[in-house]
Amino acid sequence: MALPDIISASRRTDIPAFFPEWFSSCLDAGVAECRQPYTGKLVSIPLARDRVAAFVFWTRNPAPFLPALSRLEREGYPSIFQVTLTGLPRELEPSGPRFEEAVSAFRELSRRIGPSRVLWRFDPLLPGEDPEALVDRFARVSSAVRGLSLRCTVSIAHPYRKSLRAMRSLSHFFEPSAAFREAVGRLAAIGRARGFDLRSCCSPRLAEWGIPPGACIDGHYLRELFPGASIPASPAPSRPGCLCAASRDIGSYRTCRHGCLYCYAA
Repeated sequence: MALPDIISASRRTDIPAFFPEWFSSCLDAGVAECRQPYTGKLVSIPLARDRVAAFVFWTRNPAPFLPALSRLEREGYPSIFQVTLTGLPRELEPSGPRFEEAVSAFRELSRRIGPSRVLWRFDPLLPGEDPEALVDRFARVSSAVRGLSLRCTVSIAHPYRKSLRAMRSLSHFFEPSAAFREAVGRLAAIGRARGFDLRSCCSPRLAEWGIPPGACIDGHYLRELFPGASIPASPAPSRPGCLCAASRDIGSYRTCRHGCLYCYAA
């Protein structure tokens, strides 16, 4: 019998914010049907309880997903949430939830499942952002979610062609400022002082600046959280520098409606 898979839901879109009904219908059917991004081939990914090692959800707004989460909890599916909360201005995140709404949803999710299962993403770092603005923004967001999460993941924004097109009038955000390294060091110190385990995603330079590399889909961490689950921990990197465990993504690209200009998936 095939071993259960970690299901990533999703690097391709924000399923909790926009597609909770679709996800629930997939649970009803016991399968999620998705097209491979590059081949267009339709694949069926089993979601029956014995075929799912754990769900890793990625979202900016978990609030619409809370009814589906209640079902997952009742049926015994292990899950964690990667919740992005950056405090960036509307010019960069034009359709994301308002800051106060995002913090409220973050707080409710943490109340329901505990801070160890809610992983905060302050992601990405824009190297051309004013250093003081970056540190102030991190201080504001970390203060708002202090005690609601135990881990914070950051990465340096990658200039994908799609991102460069979307940000052609804001291209200076990809050009590192002279004080970017110092700002990252201050950010790391604030995070540690507020109780966050800071990790970097696919940004090896950050290890030199005080933020060690980590896995977003961390099989070892999932095993600690759910010791009775069959969690695969073998690495299956999705790109250079990735330390993630093997997983299967569901969902489709170009369906997220947050419209973040720097995002590769929007």
